[in-house]
Formats: sequence, structure tokens, C-alpha cells
Amino acid sequence: MNEHTGARLHDQNNRDQTAVLRGGPKALQRSSAVVLGIGMVLAMSACSSTADQADKPTATPSVQTSPSSATATPSADTTAKATADVLAIYQAYTDAKVAAMTTGQADPDKLLQVATGDAYDGLARDITRAQQAKIIYKGAEVTHPQVTAIDVAASPQKATLTDCIDVSNWTAVFSSTGANAAATGMPGHLFVNVGAVQIAGGAWRISEYTPDRSRTC
Repeated sequence: MNEHTGARLHDQNNRDQTAVLRGGPKALQRSSAVVLGIGMVLAMSACSSTADQADKPTATPSVQTSPSSATATPSADTTAKATADVLAIYQAYTDAKVAAMTTGQADPDKLLQVATGDAYDGLARDITRAQQAKIIYKGAEVTHPQVTAIDVAASPQKATLTDCIDVSNWTAVFSSTGANAAATGMPGHLFVNVGAVQIAGGAWRISEYTPDRSRTC
């Protein structure tokens, strides 16, 4: 049984799989006063006026540099927060999958809190197949996710990850006997491509989960 799967949003499929599982966002005001002394000659006034004009350009660079520094910080902070949120939802997705596969039971509402679209469809389908075959899993997957791209300017925000999962201690067994139910020749590591998307309210969900057996890690 392929316990890893994923791809895009299919709401109708979500509802179908859920039914199966339930069976179970001044210019810098600058004041400049020219003080003219009473009795100053016109030539002095002209010099004072010239000096004032020379003063104006020197104030402009300090005004322009401030906004650019202020803009850079929120952007970096936004990306860092989104990256942390994506890694957190991926961990939550993994935990939910492991819990369902090791017990043979799944709560569709909890799965919808970590997955959507094709990732939800695939996970629900794998759990259903395992239930029908009376197979559960022993052990745990060890993940090593990396966020490879994140677009915080998109609406909704999106991210991609890769993971090299250590599945050497993740074994399929028959629930009734405990006998090994794993297919022969299964590798000890599995490379997966993962997609994540931000949903309404700012929360993230895993939207794609695609094993790539042509790659080693």
C-alpha cells in the first residue's frame, strides 16, 4: 500500500473521503525659520537665501533612507513567520498520518485541520485502504523537511517543501496477527515533494504530498 500521496484542491473529493472516514492585513515635516536681522543689507539677505537653498537638499537623503529600512524588516519577518508556520503544519500533518495509520482509525475533522485538496484525498484514501485490508503500521517515520520556496506575496500564500523520510522503522503489519504486511523491496528512505497553502484566516494546510521514488536521499 502506498502510504504517501498528494496534489491540488478538490473539495468534492474531500467530502467524499470524509464520508468514508466518518464511517469509522509628510513628507518629513520640516520647519525651517530664516531669521533676518533688522538693518541687514540686501546682499546679506541674498546670501542667507542662498544658504537656505543649499540646506534643503541635504535633508532629503536622510528622509529617503528611513522608509527603505523600515520596509525591509516586515518583509523578512513575514517570510520567517510563514516558513515556521509551514514547517509546523507539515509536522502536524505527519503526526496525524502516523496516529491514523498506527491505530487504524482517523477523525476526518482532524485530518481537515492539517490537509486539504489532493493531500487530504490521498491521506484519506490510504487510511481507508489500510482499514479495509486490516493493516496498521508499527514504528514511526523520521522526517527531514526543508522549505524550498515560499511566496508570501501570493494570494493565497503558497510554499513548497521536500523531505527525505526515514521509513526504515515504519512497518505495515496485519492488525489481527501482527505478521509483516510490507511489500518486498521497500527502500529505507523515501523522497517526497510537498505543497502547502494558506487558507482563509491565515492558517496553513498541506495541499500536495507526492512521493518521488525516482530520487534517492
